Amino acid sequence: MDSITPRAFRARADAPVSSSYAPRGGECAYANLKLVARVLNTLYDDALRPVDLRAGQLALMWAILALEPVEYGRLSVATLTDQTTLSRTVAKLRKARLVRVQTGRDGRVKLLTLTPAGRKRFEAAMPLWEDAQRRAAEFVPLSEARTLARRVRKTTRAYPRS
Repeated sequence: MDSITPRAFRARADAPVSSSYAPRGGECAYANLKLVARVLNTLYDDALRPVDLRAGQLALMWAILALEPVEYGRLSVATLTDQTTLSRTVAKLRKARLVRVQTGRDGRVKLLTLTPAGRKRFEAAMPLWEDAQRRAAEFVPLSEARTLARRVRKTTRAYPRS
């Protein structure tokens, strides 16, 4: 790997960095995925509005349903969601009486399940989700989205957050 001497660094600092990187913005993985995420988030949020759910809430309810009863820590790992975001979303779902939080056997563990109202709301959301899913496929081939998500999950397990 090249080492950058202070003199070479000054020479680079004087170069018009912005003009050399400006045309490369379309290469940025973050910017591209953020754009796709914003478009899809809006599409799903709009579709789910009749059942008063947001896309992130439905995704979390889906994970809870698949794993229930599930403790916060396991849900956080399964959804790759930080504890703060997870707690905030669960609090909103609890307030809407869609999710129940119960104390586990040892008192330190909190277990999440969907309430009967949560299951009913989830079921009402599914036809709307199906429609959003069809529309999302116009933007992103769903098989590619699944493949990318699998790769991210696998890589995340191999290199856990510090």
